[in-house]
Amino acid sequence: MFNKPYFLILNLAVGGYWPGDPDGNTVFPQQLVVDHVSVTTGDSPAGRAIRGLAGKCVDVAGANTANGTAVQLYDCNGTSAQNWTVGSDGTVRALGKCLDVASGGTADGTPVQLWDCNGSAAQKWVVTGARDIVNPQADKCLDVTGNSSANATRLQIWTCTGAANQKWTVG
Repeated sequence: MFNKPYFLILNLAVGGYWPGDPDGNTVFPQQLVVDHVSVTTGDSPAGRAIRGLAGKCVDVAGANTANGTAVQLYDCNGTSAQNWTVGSDGTVRALGKCLDVASGGTADGTPVQLWDCNGSAAQKWVVTGARDIVNPQADKCLDVTGNSSANATRLQIWTCTGAANQKWTVG
């Protein structure tokens, strides 16, 4: 909690036109009361659900940590198999491993899986403002196979289309 005086620089986007143009009646210094301050880092400290088609979650099949385990769509259940950390290093992690494009593939339909984190381009992802999760190496989006909302539907990469089966909400 910030209960001591501190300095904060506000730009136009935050402070707007506050307190207006000074004139002969303006008293300095002015005071802006801030009732909430949030400090974050690039990494989420705890896993969060990634929700997609039909409000279902990105899930590690069977919460299995073996390399090559399928990543799928499943009813959200709050388990560790659905707690994902989006890192500032471009990785998306669950169960101590990384979301990985199988064999570093770049073709439409290449499945995604869980794999030991190794820094490869197959494990780099960008979460966009348009709610896409993109693998830059392939320039393709995380995609629900066949636009199916059935539990255990495998996730893959596919050319970005803007369709609902490629839209994701982190957290």
